[in-house]
Amino acid sequence: MALIQSSNNTNDESDQDVLLLRSLEPFTIGGTRLCFLHPNDPTKCVKVLRTDRTPRLRRARTNGLKRFRSLKHWDDQYKEVQAYEHLVKKSTPKIWEHIPEFFGQVQTDLGIGIVTRLFLNANGEYPRNLEEEIPSGLDASLAQAMENFKSWLREELVVTRDLLPHNIIVVRETEEFCRLVIVDGIGNSEWIPVSTWFTGFARRKIARKIKKFDYRVQLLLKD
Repeated sequence: MALIQSSNNTNDESDQDVLLLRSLEPFTIGGTRLCFLHPNDPTKCVKVLRTDRTPRLRRARTNGLKRFRSLKHWDDQYKEVQAYEHLVKKSTPKIWEHIPEFFGQVQTDLGIGIVTRLFLNANGEYPRNLEEEIPSGLDASLAQAMENFKSWLREELVVTRDLLPHNIIVVRETEEFCRLVIVDGIGNSEWIPVSTWFTGFARRKIARKIKKFDYRVQLLLKD
């Protein structure tokens, strides 16, 4: 069965192929997006916006001055692509150790999709997120993974939105080793992105994010 069909539209995308996702089950559902296994490449995933969480609907449901912000402010796809393009420009050897590698965008029957590397555990299962893992106990491999993750943030100066445990997966590569990977919340949330422009601001922002991250981890451990 064909998983890609040619578009017959007469707009600018008329010569592009469309990836068919509508009949597939997403392997996870986030706050604003659906994540699918790429139908043509099992090493990649495709993220698309949920139909009930489009930028226009999100803005319409907001009160106050935020309603006057542009649609781009409410578009998680747009913001993530901007963040990925910044990371691609950095192009350091370690930049993709804790962020899924970016392979561009693709037209799907559910809208524009973002294509990234798919992480699986050594046993082939989908990783659990940190919020799910921590209540099971903080073993040595997970404790070391968190330290490696924080060191990477400081070294690579990767500016993110809040480091929320449910947006970070724990990839169990062996019984003794795991790594943390940010799968959502990539990018700078500042109105004026000074932390993207200046190293000093980036270091201070990352230190604040790590402090909040440690606090959230402690709350999960207490629970």
